[in-house]
Amino acid sequence: MGVDWGFAGQVGVVGFGMVFALLIILAAVIWLTGLVVKKSSTTAKDKTDNTQKGA
Repeated sequence: MGVDWGFAGQVGVVGFGMVFALLIILAAVIWLTGLVVKKSSTTAKDKTDNTQKGA
């Protein structure tokens, strides 16, 4: 019973590739979420500031 090193290498490369791809996707989602939260908090702050000024 021998080890098929070609297949083992293929599984390793696909596994590492999938991990890095998922990390990149996760980083992009977190970055986009940060942009949305930052924009919505800025908009909410602007509305609050205008209300306090009486405008």
